[in-house]
Amino acid sequence: MQLSECKGVGPKRLQLLNEMHIHTPEDLLRFYPRSYLDCTELTPLKELEDGMEVNVSVTLAANPSVYYHKGRTIVSVRAEDATGKVTLRWMNQPYRMQQLKQGQSFVLHGKVSKKRGTVLYNPQIVPNHTEIQPIYALPKGLTQSCIREAVAQCLATAMCHSLPMDALRERYGYLPYRDAITEVHQPSDTERLRLAKQSLAYEDAVLYFLAVSAFRERQQEARGFSFSVEGCKTEFLSQTRFAPTTAQLRVMDELNADMHAPHPMNRLLQGDVGSGKTLLAEYALFVALKNGRQSVMLAPTEILAIQHYETLQKRFHDRVVLLIGSQSATEKREVLARIRTERNLIVVGTHAVFSEDVRFSDLGLVITDEQHRFGVAQRARIEQKGIRPDVLVMSATPIPRTLALLLYADLSLSVLDELPKGRQKIQTRFVPEPKRMAMYRYLAESMTKGERVYVVCPLIDATEGFEGLSVEELYAEMIKEFPSIFIDVLHGRMKEEEKRTAMERFRIGESTMLIATTVIEVGVDVPEATAIVIEGADRFGLATLHQLRGRVGRGNKPSSCYLLCTKPSQTAKERLETILSTQDGFEIAQRDMEIRGHGDLFGVRQSGESGVNSLLSDCDYVTLERATKAAAEIFSDSSLINNELLEEAVSRFGAFREVTQN
Repeated sequence: MQLSECKGVGPKRLQLLNEMHIHTPEDLLRFYPRSYLDCTELTPLKELEDGMEVNVSVTLAANPSVYYHKGRTIVSVRAEDATGKVTLRWMNQPYRMQQLKQGQSFVLHGKVSKKRGTVLYNPQIVPNHTEIQPIYALPKGLTQSCIREAVAQCLATAMCHSLPMDALRERYGYLPYRDAITEVHQPSDTERLRLAKQSLAYEDAVLYFLAVSAFRERQQEARGFSFSVEGCKTEFLSQTRFAPTTAQLRVMDELNADMHAPHPMNRLLQGDVGSGKTLLAEYALFVALKNGRQSVMLAPTEILAIQHYETLQKRFHDRVVLLIGSQSATEKREVLARIRTERNLIVVGTHAVFSEDVRFSDLGLVITDEQHRFGVAQRARIEQKGIRPDVLVMSATPIPRTLALLLYADLSLSVLDELPKGRQKIQTRFVPEPKRMAMYRYLAESMTKGERVYVVCPLIDATEGFEGLSVEELYAEMIKEFPSIFIDVLHGRMKEEEKRTAMERFRIGESTMLIATTVIEVGVDVPEATAIVIEGADRFGLATLHQLRGRVGRGNKPSSCYLLCTKPSQTAKERLETILSTQDGFEIAQRDMEIRGHGDLFGVRQSGESGVNSLLSDCDYVTLERATKAAAEIFSDSSLINNELLEEAVSRFGAFREVTQN
């Protein structure tokens, strides 16, 4: 069967599918749903609570009305069931006026807000509330019904290619591939769906770890540059103004051993906020310079890249150049010329370093800061810029050691488990709504004495149903309440030059309050900032809250973190309690995974060249352990069946294939 034979898939839709790297029925079946709409349970209106995601069966109590607010068209209508009433509101969907009539009954799916009465915002009308419906991430031109129908036809007629893993599946009670792929697209109930996703995640994880094994074997066989490290540590420390921690000295020795070895270094350096990872990066760069080799330090944002550039200039002076996307053409030409011709050079940059016009003269070392924002494929591409360069990956996102060894199986692991002396403890407080303005007045007083305050909001613009949680709204409120304080804003929609200007004004003290989104989460270092306020703290995960808190406590003054939220859910309360009770990033990470799972820590959001989804991020810890054991068994067995699995692994996870085939 061909995709073009599916009913409803004409030339235009086929082209859209091809652009999504979906070319065959098997590709389509591995295009897993992004989420699911469980329509099987209905909630009476009297039981609605703020923040709940629910299905309700209601009758419209009136005809809809339309009004306009801040450029938005809002259709509103009252609805009811036997137990209570609710207001339904749709933003920028004026066609609802013709669709809705008094007396009609619907099953609706939506999220409850009780900020201003009981409201469902943008609820979906559910056509069949006896099913669990798959929701796919689709471009404009493809509909959910089209994909569901095409998938159903492929399940009915296509041969589902099953890898030779039956024995491995049966060992742990996982579903056969055919059953699992059917349940993922056409769930019969929530328990079978959970088992199906777990079964497919197990397969993905086994193949992932097989690809990692092939990568590591290739790396260990490869010849790299053996750096001379004799005397480097002593000379470097003699030029360092403060005494390193025992953990930093230990990692320096690990870096020495790796960089001196004849094969390329591939090491993950993991440390909590403020543990001193930058000093270790500087040491690796120092060794590369002493050996006359080029090195690269990659950052996920231009703000962080500029910060690294300024820090490294203080130690390495004119041996450091900056390459970022917002530079002028003249600046880029000058930097690119130096990269092509000067061997003894440190290049600090963002994704601009991936550009084809960047030609290194003698790249020996690659350092990536905040690795989880780059991912495996990008790491592979930057490694290919040099002749087997050494690679040091740094992450301030704590992961429990055992899990890190599984997830980053392609890397050796160093952990900075000690904070430098003088690092300030951060007082973390929950501020109830009635005391919110008293807190801001207290902070305003501290700002008149030269201290600086971050305020973080989860939204950029005002959003119906989430009043007061946006940068825009808070900025308007603060300049009205505190006209004598210079306030800046920072968020992802601003141009890079605007971001840098706002950050620089805050750094030098021209502005003393910076209202921002989580764009400040990583790496931003202003020692004079002594307080951070997190509005809507219940809307952030633990890892993000911990990273945000780490923006303060970097100077010699006591620092504080204030958490604000209204009517948090039970899960949010658990998260906030963890943040209030500890500053240990690894303990926080463990708790975060217990609450929310490990997320996409693999750095592989899509598997292989097909571009279709991977279920790696659905693996729980037990599944990961089982997959590593199975992969080890397969990799040690050279039978034809296991070779087929290895070939599929390297094909599916193309990021590793790019490296292993060099």
